[in-house]
Amino acid sequence: MRSMSSADDRRDWRPVMNDPYSSPSAGTPRPPIDPAGTSAPPPPPPGYVPAVYVQHPSAGRGFGKIVMYLLMVALLVSLTINVYLFGPIAAVLKAISLTAPPEQPYNPTFDASADKQRIVVVEVTGTIDSSVADYARQAFYTLEQDPPAAVILRVESGGGGVTASDQIWHAIQSFRAKNPKVPFIASFGTVAASGGYYISAPADYIFCERTGITGSIGVLAQIPAMGGLVEKLGVEMNMVIADNSPNKDDANDLFIKWYDDKGELTEAGKSAVVVLKNLVNGAYDTFFDVVLTGRTAADSTITEDDLRKVATGEIFIGQEALDAKLVDQIGYLSDAIAYAAQKASISGDPNVKIIRKTAPGLFGARASSSAGVDLTNVTGEDLRGLVDDASAVKLEYRMRIR
Repeated sequence: MRSMSSADDRRDWRPVMNDPYSSPSAGTPRPPIDPAGTSAPPPPPPGYVPAVYVQHPSAGRGFGKIVMYLLMVALLVSLTINVYLFGPIAAVLKAISLTAPPEQPYNPTFDASADKQRIVVVEVTGTIDSSVADYARQAFYTLEQDPPAAVILRVESGGGGVTASDQIWHAIQSFRAKNPKVPFIASFGTVAASGGYYISAPADYIFCERTGITGSIGVLAQIPAMGGLVEKLGVEMNMVIADNSPNKDDANDLFIKWYDDKGELTEAGKSAVVVLKNLVNGAYDTFFDVVLTGRTAADSTITEDDLRKVATGEIFIGQEALDAKLVDQIGYLSDAIAYAAQKASISGDPNVKIIRKTAPGLFGARASSSAGVDLTNVTGEDLRGLVDDASAVKLEYRMRIR
């Protein structure tokens, strides 16, 4: 190998003039630039392997594709359900919503393996309205299909609508007619008055807690009156009645003045009272007959005169109700269960189930166009509907404390 220590040797390593990649010596003219050389890169050296770069898809773009795929699947499933399955599913949901709430264990510690006959407690709580009547009708219809050994009607209600109360009474009567040997016991809690007592009248035996309130056998009707407001607003309400129905507007006209400035009934008010008195007196007679029939069947010592003395709308508490022969014994739900077990000849701890009215939910909620009025878009028809509803005569078996 040659040494590079001498000057001559260094001169031997000068760039060759014909090498286009070498720097020219001073004073030597620069060779012309070949245009082809500027457009093409020099060839790679022998053995050179170019680097390969792989571009991976971004995570965001892949996630977006997955979301789009899921949305397409959901859309297809939704279309399939609406086209092919909506009818059957709607029918199933309707059937579920119209069935009674299921029986639940009242005493969870009961040993179901004992296979004893069951006692069913049916709760009726709160204001008795159409929804409570529907629930009770469904409950007793279900019990008709599979009768228990005994039934206990647990009442926590101060009453409600005349029609709703009578519908529950009818459902109970239907059950009893088809199952005459099944003991039917009533148990009163905090309050079981007016309509709450009406639905309990068919019971074989009635328990009332010592602080419970009952009675209030009577009927009331309430009609709002806006005649004074109409006069103050300067609004004139006009109505034309057919010749053959002169009493068409009696008792349900919101805009009449019932009382004058002296507090005495006006002629229009007197006419309305006559109509309403006829209605409430008829409802009272029905109430009294229901109580008389039920109580005399349960206790042969009760007379019509006995009931006339207490069926004045008066309310009674505990012992007072027992003295008035409106109930048969002071006791709690546990006492009613023990009594029902005895009447059904069940020994030991009975298998007690309870049926409660469930709150509206996925299957129980019912959509209704009359559920409310959008105050941001009230039409004339909406206003007429509100007025008609407010002016409708509503008779009530409802407890009232003066």
